[in-house]
Amino acid sequence: MALTPLIVQTCLEALPSRVNAPAIEAATLCLVDSLAVAYAAYNEAPINMLRATSTAGGQTGGSSVIGYNDKAQPAEAALVNGTMISLQLFDDNHELMRGHPSAPLLPAVLALGEVADVSLAQALNAFVVGYEVECRLGQMLNPSHYEFGWHATATQGTMAATVASGLLLKLDAQAMSHALGIAASLASGIRRNFGSMTMSFHSGHAASSGVRAAQLAQQGFTADPMIFDKARGYGPIFSLEWSPEEAEKNLALWGLPFMLLEPGPAFKLFPCGRPNLFGIDAAMEIQNKHGITHADVKRIICDVSYMYPRTVIHSRPTNGFQGKTSLEYCIAATLVDHRPTLASFTDKAVMRPILQDLVDRTEMRVPPHLGEDVPAVRQAPFEQPVTVTVETHDGRSLSHTIDHHKGAPKNPASVNDLRQKFVDCASAHLPAARVQGILEHIAAPGASVRSLMALLPVK
Repeated sequence: MALTPLIVQTCLEALPSRVNAPAIEAATLCLVDSLAVAYAAYNEAPINMLRATSTAGGQTGGSSVIGYNDKAQPAEAALVNGTMISLQLFDDNHELMRGHPSAPLLPAVLALGEVADVSLAQALNAFVVGYEVECRLGQMLNPSHYEFGWHATATQGTMAATVASGLLLKLDAQAMSHALGIAASLASGIRRNFGSMTMSFHSGHAASSGVRAAQLAQQGFTADPMIFDKARGYGPIFSLEWSPEEAEKNLALWGLPFMLLEPGPAFKLFPCGRPNLFGIDAAMEIQNKHGITHADVKRIICDVSYMYPRTVIHSRPTNGFQGKTSLEYCIAATLVDHRPTLASFTDKAVMRPILQDLVDRTEMRVPPHLGEDVPAVRQAPFEQPVTVTVETHDGRSLSHTIDHHKGAPKNPASVNDLRQKFVDCASAHLPAARVQGILEHIAAPGASVRSLMALLPVK
């Protein structure tokens, strides 16, 4: 059998039958985390720009925008919600996807699930399957896909959102094949836009594209139904490593176990790009252990893998979005603010003279053992240790190495950590009773997507 029908069959039959209670529990944590970071983006300028062009604050459909009273068509609501979840760069990550799995996926299942009035459990089942698709595609396309400059959150996320949307719309194999063909032409997003509003738009666009592709296929809209086969298909266009034979071998592993469980997502306890979390943890450890302040610092050196200079590209940031994708700034903000918070990443905060001075004294370097020519490093460049060394004016050299940042699968955030993250983010806009009520509703056996979305508006 050709590869595309195998992928479709796996997504429609094998994966749904393998979804189990642990997978749903893990998906629920992703939901809690994603709603938290959506509230962290509530009323931010980029979101209101999108609302003005997508929902206009109106009542034009049956899908809700998180935190607002807007109702829109599913694809439009997914566009805004996906961008909200990604805006603060506070959303979950997955090492094998090389991207952010929940932001391009969850808004699609919420938007369609609300219209169809499905249970939260049904929506999360579709989420688990989509999550598997985007992470397994990461294995099949990388490392060249990411190194070309594609943003996996956008390219792989579009395909995942399409599959999850197709499951909720109950597409048959033929329609799902066309939906994936449509989605392949909608999949886009380049990493050059990191550090701008468009970086978070990638997630919204992927979620919206997945909904739209599935809806169009449901209506009989056509595409190449063999998009994973033959020349110029999805795989060969996006990857040097793509091989139908290897892809088929990989496909046999899907859901055994689910990527959502093994290795599982990396959750963020600080609102910035995931590579920076290693440096933040190292800087916090140095500061806590040695009691230094920013005034003690003569120079800071960060030893990182070769992909850092190509990913956290804003060595001298001038605004908040760039600060989130700047290792130098994140370490400087840690030493000044003691722990980076949302307030550390405003435009004004980034331009503080004391921060700019520390950034100028910070150097990112790639030692030979973390170079591109080391096979293990090239295979997992963001799973390598990061060492921060602070040289002080009094002659000390203080170093700390972080192998796994807090929130990574091998150093996991707890359920309480994520619930507290939700409380912290949502409490800025909602009374305490409402915040607790949302958490309780998510855990309630009879919860539906529609009943959950009805609890989320701020006003």
